Amino acid sequence: MNKQNYKNEIEQFAFEELERFYTGDKPVVFERLNTSGNGDEFVIDQTENNYVIRGNTSRSLLYGVYKLIEKVEGLVFLELGKEKKIGIQGLTSTYEGKPKFSRRGNVFETIDDIPFLKRMLDVGTKNGLNEVFFTFFLWDEVKKALLPEIKKRGIDVTLGGHSLRYLLAKAKGVSVSGKAAADGAVNDLVGEETEFTAANTLKNQDFLQDEKAQQSVIEVIVSYCEAEPVIQRISLWPEDVGAKGEEAKLFLTQYMAFTEKLQQALAGAGLQVEVEHIVYNAGLSWEMLERKEQQVSSADVLYAYWGRNYAHSYESERDVRAWESLMDWRRSTDKQITVFEYYSDHFMLSELFPLLFKRIATDIEMYKEAGCDGMVNLVVPLHKIAKAQPHMEQYDYQKYQQLNNVVFARSLWEDVETVSYLLSPAMQQFAEEIEHIFAQNSQYNAVFFPSRVVEAKNPEAKNEVLELLNKMGQLLQQGQIEEPLQQYVESLQRVVQTTKSRWEAL
Repeated sequence: MNKQNYKNEIEQFAFEELERFYTGDKPVVFERLNTSGNGDEFVIDQTENNYVIRGNTSRSLLYGVYKLIEKVEGLVFLELGKEKKIGIQGLTSTYEGKPKFSRRGNVFETIDDIPFLKRMLDVGTKNGLNEVFFTFFLWDEVKKALLPEIKKRGIDVTLGGHSLRYLLAKAKGVSVSGKAAADGAVNDLVGEETEFTAANTLKNQDFLQDEKAQQSVIEVIVSYCEAEPVIQRISLWPEDVGAKGEEAKLFLTQYMAFTEKLQQALAGAGLQVEVEHIVYNAGLSWEMLERKEQQVSSADVLYAYWGRNYAHSYESERDVRAWESLMDWRRSTDKQITVFEYYSDHFMLSELFPLLFKRIATDIEMYKEAGCDGMVNLVVPLHKIAKAQPHMEQYDYQKYQQLNNVVFARSLWEDVETVSYLLSPAMQQFAEEIEHIFAQNSQYNAVFFPSRVVEAKNPEAKNEVLELLNKMGQLLQQGQIEEPLQQYVESLQRVVQTTKSRWEAL
């Protein structure tokens, strides 16, 4: 192995990972692929004497190490915390690693489980992700523990999310823990008030019309970015409340103007930090998702359509409207557009959690063809109400969400296989059947919002939901279920049975 001088800690880490997993005798050399390039492309050349990994950046060299390990050692990293042995494929001559999008990340809003976040960061990098996105309040809780892991992998950090109240409190000098803000954000989803939300009530229109408040928040954000160079992007969203009526007419214009002020302040401070505004149907408000002849911003765009029917690909009337909105934004701006998806969101998809392998692959190709520049996947844990229920004791949401997340991460690269490594042929067929039936759950969770199927609160939908639950139950009565699906299926069986009983009792 070539013990050349490390240029930085990312390359040092790449060599350490090589030593950890590579057992061959042939030396491995790192070289620059394109000195002017800044993408994550890499090339692995096999010569008579050695392997040469060439990358545009130190991070792309690290990706090259993991691909070399996959090809010559037969190791892939699909689950949290452990590798999987597959058949050794070898390298015939040259392997080219090409990402489909420049931006590829996971979003964490409230999860302060440090060991889990470290595992997600590790396995995400091993499968080609290059970004991790935190709310400001979560970042304050986890940054000390995660910064060393982030830096040695060269991963970009985005800060933002629904953090406005937290930042305003900080600007006023109010001492608020990240934990209190996180609890407030979680409870907002179900309309429960906490001490933090009661003390820091905020209306979007009030903030967007208050230049002094905006300036105070901007100053706090600039200080975050000055303190930590890994912060590459700010994506600060409005509060998660739908805009209606007269308020809606002004909302996007005012919000985009705020992001432009933030952009100017960061540039004025000499910081190379990108800024984006979200396009999001909060409270199922189309006025917050659709452009409606609005002038576009000089900031980038994060497109987050909440409430898709994941059983189909933008085919329902509601989903077609959302797709047309995305296409309108893409036509209207030359700035970067990133799509925000919910493939690992246990609130949106609920504990009737569907595998979405085919949907993810189809989505990625659609978004790529549409000219989008990036994709991020939201990871949301079980809601505390679900955690407290007896039938959920064995429900391992971290393991189950990763099934979709690893397919997402690897599918963001050209010609990378995942599902065949994860599941046997019989289990692949079973996973498709689970996807076909369980993904239908998602179409109700937006219509019933915030009362999802698992909460059984809509008597008028009783018959059709019970029909779906019966199909779910019948499907899960399969014979031999292999890992990694066995525990998942057993958990789903308990959820289906409990949910069915609740609907029958309505």
